[in-house]
Amino acid sequence: MPFLEDILIVGVYKALSVALWIVVPIFAAVLCWKMRLFYKRYLFIEGIEWNILQIRIPHGEARGPKSMEQVFASLFGIYSFGIPALNKYLDGKVDIWISFEMVARGGGISFYVRTPKDYRNLVESALYAQYPDAEISETTDYMDDLPATLPDDTYDLWGSGFTLVKNSVYPIRTYHDFFHELSKEEERIDPLAPLFEAMSKLKDDEMVCIQLLISPTGPATGVSIKDDAQKEIKAIIEKKKDEEGKSDMTGGDRDVIRAIENKASKHVFQANLRFVYIDRKDSFSFLNISSVMGSLQQFNTQHMNGLRPDKLITVAGGIKMKLFPKIKKTTMLRKKRILFDYLKTRRFGYTNRLVDETFPILSSEELATLFHFPLSSVRAPRLGKIDSRKGTPPVNLPLE
Repeated sequence: MPFLEDILIVGVYKALSVALWIVVPIFAAVLCWKMRLFYKRYLFIEGIEWNILQIRIPHGEARGPKSMEQVFASLFGIYSFGIPALNKYLDGKVDIWISFEMVARGGGISFYVRTPKDYRNLVESALYAQYPDAEISETTDYMDDLPATLPDDTYDLWGSGFTLVKNSVYPIRTYHDFFHELSKEEERIDPLAPLFEAMSKLKDDEMVCIQLLISPTGPATGVSIKDDAQKEIKAIIEKKKDEEGKSDMTGGDRDVIRAIENKASKHVFQANLRFVYIDRKDSFSFLNISSVMGSLQQFNTQHMNGLRPDKLITVAGGIKMKLFPKIKKTTMLRKKRILFDYLKTRRFGYTNRLVDETFPILSSEELATLFHFPLSSVRAPRLGKIDSRKGTPPVNLPLE
């Protein structure tokens, strides 16, 4: 028996030795390949040249979110429709994104777009097509006016990223739910009016920044919103059948199905939404945080979808944090600095496209609800508008 045991041990040892010679090289090769791809993506992203554009709309410009929806639909033109394998895996090329930003400081509310230089003409053309009297100018990055890192000894911040409550096939509440298309412009309710009101009342040392980063997507990049919508609709219908197989759907169920079908018919985008409030530590006001968070909650519905904070939110709870206050303080500081870095670098997702991630999917209609220029009915002071439209020169103006 000892002889047989020795043979068994030797056999197992040799089998493991052979397996290691196969498994370890394969593991090392896969690891090296992923590290190389990570590095190539990093070089590609670092090589993108960005432009910061400030947009100013004439006072009284009577264009609602519908116009902004057309802007987002036009920007679907940057979609890659699937990056070729050689470019994706050998060169590290990733899908590009654009950032739409609302920034409020003591001086008022400003609107910006951060776009790759290669797509600047497309962005300007899309905006001018809907807002022909707008003033669009390249400017320096307002983030350069802030410290390299926050919080510091003087300033503190609070903020969060946002994701969807339910499956992305369900839409959030959009601007169509706030006013009828045939109603007079002055009678329309701007979905962002509460947000503009809150942002326009900040003190000189306060700052609110809302970023909406978007990247077009579709079946070629692994997102088939139409197929997912059909599966969800089928599940709703099956769930609402009684024991005899007859439909027991309510009017609300049919509204949900129509809303899902409407979203699936639009251009869709991977989206990152984040909000940050900055103020001096000695005057930090959570009232402003509540105002902004509350204004974003109006897009939530019980029967469809809504926005909720993601793991970037600058809070730390649980028994561990209560028992060890020092750990809570350290955790909060770390989370705040991470969020500020995401804000300042306009990081897309948690890894900035260095690793494949799953993102919330929003339609052009939902994006226009979350980012558009104020209707003339909004009376918030200090909006970033211009007082008059630009005039054109007379046709008989002498050239010399």
